[in-house]
Amino acid sequence: MTMRIERRHLLTLIHELSSPLADVRASASDRIQDWMGTFSSGDGRLLSEILALAASCEQDRGSLETQLHALSELDAADKIGDADLSLLKSIPAERLHVEHTDYMEDLASYLEAGRDDSPR
Repeated sequence: MTMRIERRHLLTLIHELSSPLADVRASASDRIQDWMGTFSSGDGRLLSEILALAASCEQDRGSLETQLHALSELDAADKIGDADLSLLKSIPAERLHVEHTDYMEDLASYLEAGRDDSPR
């Protein structure tokens, strides 16, 4: 039986994803990857939408990479579900660097029109 994340830890994680400090945001994104097995599908959808929102506003190159990596890992673990990741489309091209490309390609099916019919 897999242990589920405690609500207070999930709330702390969400708070840290919106921190004004880039290193705190990056650390929270890394922790999502570490704690993947503790998330329910609902937790995964919630975190996916928060990560997409955070990434759409992210100015720090390293934090953006960790946010996109966490989203990619949530996808690999089938935790994104029907989360709306459309905010990722608003990331300006000049903020996307070579280290972000694979992650954006991994998430492309969530950004396409009619993505419910898209293979993942």
